[in-house]
Amino acid sequence: MAIADDIVNRLMGEFLDDATDRLARAQLALNGLANRPKDPRPLLLDLAREIHHLKGSGKTFGFPTISLVADRFEEFLEASVEAKPLPVVELQRFADALAEIVEGGRNPDPDRTAAILRGLPASFDFDPNSVIGKPGRALVVTRARTLGHMLARELANCGYRAQTASDPFEAIRFAVAEKPDVVLSSAVLDGMAGIDLLRALRAMRPTEALPVAVVTSFEAGHPELSGLPKDAAIIRLGKTLADDLARVLTEAGEASRT
Repeated sequence: MAIADDIVNRLMGEFLDDATDRLARAQLALNGLANRPKDPRPLLLDLAREIHHLKGSGKTFGFPTISLVADRFEEFLEASVEAKPLPVVELQRFADALAEIVEGGRNPDPDRTAAILRGLPASFDFDPNSVIGKPGRALVVTRARTLGHMLARELANCGYRAQTASDPFEAIRFAVAEKPDVVLSSAVLDGMAGIDLLRALRAMRPTEALPVAVVTSFEAGHPELSGLPKDAAIIRLGKTLADDLARVLTEAGEASRT
């Protein structure tokens, strides 16, 4: 056991050293972007490369929060890459969050992870100033990027900020860490059916009370929806989507106040 522990500690130490180097290179790219170069593409590529590597290796070496933050970093970078000027200050907040974890030398506890994630900027396909009142937070799980963007826009119209995920296992990790106000999942995912994802969330104590819904073209009672938790809602794709979503969010809001 002592030998195994020594191997694990050595691998974690090597990962932290590598992560420190990668964050240093990412910071150089951010510093360069802050100077508003005429062609930011090489610096953006450097930044994206380092963050993508951290995203893939973090959870492998016992730092799942690094993977979560890096995933959010990638999503924000993708959404803002055409912005003029680039939101370098917001990008820096992601880098600072990653640096905090690496410098701490261990994965943050769930409460700290939730605080870190909530402090990160969010990317939107809408004007945040158009949202009236305090927005809620929604986790959208889908492998279809178009559907994810469509749901994000509909959620924005209802005053919700959406975080999207394509990997159901990462979605579980995110739901446990951040506890969104509602979880919406496609019926079809890679690696796990959406119905099974919702059942898994229902089975775990940290997420058992989260309002959940499946987004599907199937009607209630269809065999593909067999096993859907009894209190899970169905959001049907098509002309009723907005009405179905509004109903789910209204019920989620009422549940949060009880």
